Amino acid sequence: MGRVAIGLFSLLMICLLAVTPVRAAPAWQPVNDTVRKSHQDTRQYQAIRLDNGMTVLLVSDKQAIKSLSAVAVPVGSLENPDNQLGLAHYLEHMILMGSTRYPEPENLSEFLKKNGGAHNASTASYRTAFYLEVDNAALQPAIDRLADAIAAPLLDPENADKERHAVDAELTMARSSDGLRMAQIRAETMNPAHPGARFSGGNLETLSDKPGSRLHDALQAFYQRYYSANLMVGVIYSNQPVEALAALAAQTYGRIANRQAEVPTITVPAVTPEQTGVILHYQPVQPQKMLRIEFPIANNSQAFRSKTDTYVSYLIGNRSTGTLADWLQKEGLSDAIDAGADPIVDGNGGVFAIAATLSDKGFEQRDEVVAAIFSYLNTLRQRGIQQQYFNEIAKVLDQDFRYPVITRDMNYIEWLVDSMLRVPVEHVLDASYLADRYDPDAIAARLDGMTLDNARIWFISPDEPHNKMAYFVAAPYQVDKISPAKLAEWRQKAQHISLSLPALNPYIPDDFSLITHVETQDFPQPLQSEPGLRLMYMPSKYFSTEPRASITLNLRNAGVMATARNQVLYALTDYIAGLDLAELSNQAYVGGISFSTFESDGLTIKASGYTQRLSQLTMTLARRYATFTPTAGQLIQAKGWYREQLDGTDKDKAYAQALVPANVLSNLPYFERSERRALIASITLQELIDYRNRLFSAAALDMLVVGNMTPDNATRLARQLKSTLGLAGRDFARTDKVMVDRPLQALLEKRGSSSDSALAALYVPVGYERIEGMACSYLLSQIVESWFYQQLRTREQLGYAVFMMPQFIGDQAGLGFVLQSGRYQPSWLHQRFQAFFIGAEQRLRKLDAADFEQYKQGVISQLMQQPQTLDEEVDLYTGDLYRNNLLFNSRDELVASLRKVSRQQAADFFHRAVIAPQGLALLSQIGGEQQEKPEYAAPDGWTRYADASTLQKMLPAMKQ
Repeated sequence: MGRVAIGLFSLLMICLLAVTPVRAAPAWQPVNDTVRKSHQDTRQYQAIRLDNGMTVLLVSDKQAIKSLSAVAVPVGSLENPDNQLGLAHYLEHMILMGSTRYPEPENLSEFLKKNGGAHNASTASYRTAFYLEVDNAALQPAIDRLADAIAAPLLDPENADKERHAVDAELTMARSSDGLRMAQIRAETMNPAHPGARFSGGNLETLSDKPGSRLHDALQAFYQRYYSANLMVGVIYSNQPVEALAALAAQTYGRIANRQAEVPTITVPAVTPEQTGVILHYQPVQPQKMLRIEFPIANNSQAFRSKTDTYVSYLIGNRSTGTLADWLQKEGLSDAIDAGADPIVDGNGGVFAIAATLSDKGFEQRDEVVAAIFSYLNTLRQRGIQQQYFNEIAKVLDQDFRYPVITRDMNYIEWLVDSMLRVPVEHVLDASYLADRYDPDAIAARLDGMTLDNARIWFISPDEPHNKMAYFVAAPYQVDKISPAKLAEWRQKAQHISLSLPALNPYIPDDFSLITHVETQDFPQPLQSEPGLRLMYMPSKYFSTEPRASITLNLRNAGVMATARNQVLYALTDYIAGLDLAELSNQAYVGGISFSTFESDGLTIKASGYTQRLSQLTMTLARRYATFTPTAGQLIQAKGWYREQLDGTDKDKAYAQALVPANVLSNLPYFERSERRALIASITLQELIDYRNRLFSAAALDMLVVGNMTPDNATRLARQLKSTLGLAGRDFARTDKVMVDRPLQALLEKRGSSSDSALAALYVPVGYERIEGMACSYLLSQIVESWFYQQLRTREQLGYAVFMMPQFIGDQAGLGFVLQSGRYQPSWLHQRFQAFFIGAEQRLRKLDAADFEQYKQGVISQLMQQPQTLDEEVDLYTGDLYRNNLLFNSRDELVASLRKVSRQQAADFFHRAVIAPQGLALLSQIGGEQQEKPEYAAPDGWTRYADASTLQKMLPAMKQ
């Protein structure tokens, strides 16, 4: 009986199992380590490990306006094979050129563009990363495309030569970057046995078929060897729940193969004693004068809780009285010095660097600067290892972690995946902020390694001696062993320089209370409105739980920039004020408050940060700016700085130089750099003081307060500022605005400072109101930009820097196109632009209606995206405040206008702007330095102008 019953029960269970679906086990497992986050961070974090071995961090954020994802693999230029240098970078390019499921090379970029997104990728010495942003609803197909690109790239030989040229063009363009040039010099002067001692980026020479090494075979072998799930980390960030994101990760990134890959360990040091104790002389692209001292360090990234390098950097950069930074500034030798470390840039080690910008006097007395730095290091070694400094650092970092500035963009997820490669997953959020293990022995060991014998000292200036030219980047340099006589001289000088340890910071907050009983507002409301004073106020709409506020002081005084001499005086005044306020600004910054100043129809001062001491510091900053007494030495230093700023523009990348005229036409009146440069020498100290006084005495205060500050406190501060600063202005006058009122076809030509040429084409049509023009400009940029890039960069390979963007002349909107090329002249680029424009208009008029609406929704989504920070929230209101639009509704009007734009209206705007220009059409052309006679475009009927200021005079001014 019992046996029969058991048999029937078993038979019944077998039948039930036959008809009941079996739930498959999830293709992932949770990582048990809890991700440590701030209590103010409401996002949910969960790390999982997919069945293929890949670790993915999931971030569920109900407030996410956009979704994000990133993947990183700890393989970069250090793993390049000797016979194909740049292969890691080249593979990064090729990965995104089509995959098994999505074979079209532009599939990912086109999909993201239609869905309000974007993507990027980068290759460093120690890792390669890919990241994207997209509308929430499109997350799954976006990640599916990125995952397939990584899991099953076509690596199609048909695209290979194009991307090889793209890599070459990218590196050619970067020849204008001092950072890249110095990196190449560093590679050539480090231990030749270390993989970092090789050219890293790739070019047509290094990436090519060679005896025993076919490039495409090497590309595929590199992918098969290193692109393995067990090495990779990823992030998925969205408004979906963690469970849904986990399933998505398994479905997409779970397809990446696990090849059980390993990254070879680097066993040789990046720098040996043979490469230390040297001076590296370097002639930079920018006309700067700098001193940089590098020390090789071991990879200590796992010891993040002790913050050894942060500790040393903090003391070196401190600007309190008697410190190194303070002494250098007061001696007129340097206006800025800072320090920092990258412990893994060389894979098995890294660099600690100290950098000082030098004045003309500092350049002439570099030996004094070197001696002062090593004197201070000796002071830190002997007396500077103190728990009180560590406690101060720990307190500041802890406060920043407790009250984080929460961001939700591609920079954030790139940082997240980078952190996942450096620290355990439980500490990806807090590793940068965690300081709970004071380690005086580690600090002492770091300082003990920062000696003259262990240093690599860079002397950087336009006049440095040189006997070598760095490969490919053509950077002049020279390496000299530091002589015993020079070492003795520096040590002797150091003995006579007495420096003090930093004072403890008096501005670190301890009160983080939030305002209460204040009504919420949709936009700023006036608290004060009278002649000479207007105060607009609102509590934060988006960051009400943060104990921070933002104060913007607009000292409206339109005449202060009316002449070329005034513009020179403003620049010199602002620079010297920065010197005078250096200690206060540094202490405030450490205490969580940032200051900035800029010109906007007068002087604008902006202060943002923790509320407790914000009003006090803002008042002190403004008062000291209004009353500082400049010295003759400071004026000399300021003049040297300003000359470098003017000269630097002419040394910028070719595409940046081409864009200068389009960007300055709206600055009324604009004066050429040559005219301003000619005035510098004649500026006197008394003239500077008189100008500074006028800057304040004739100003009216237009003030905006947003965030955690009560209305009473804001009103009290406004009253005190107006009285204390002696502001006597009564109206909020604005500078006249330039406008386009008729067809004008203009040519500007200039020889550049690099081998590359560039063409910037700007089109601003007449007949459109400000909001209507903006709507068409933004929408067309969203649609046409990817077409422009795909045609001229991807297909025709005209250059690497290929951009399209909205452009503005005054209040009128238009379209801008720019391309930098290492192979083609501006005249040829113009022909290709014209051919593209014709095809683009045809494509616009035939664009599928559903696709058009999708593009439109992408633009609207970007415009309506919630601000990431309090400062971004403030930016929503500053434009309208400047225009005296106290309804603060420009963004709403723009969105409403966008919703009404039809496909025909957008195509008509393109036609009136670009095809048959009915407004301003400007070709700004840069000829390559190495071209004997650049070939500039000269269309029939167009007028050549000498410079941007001459062209500006052809445009009428409109009263504001």
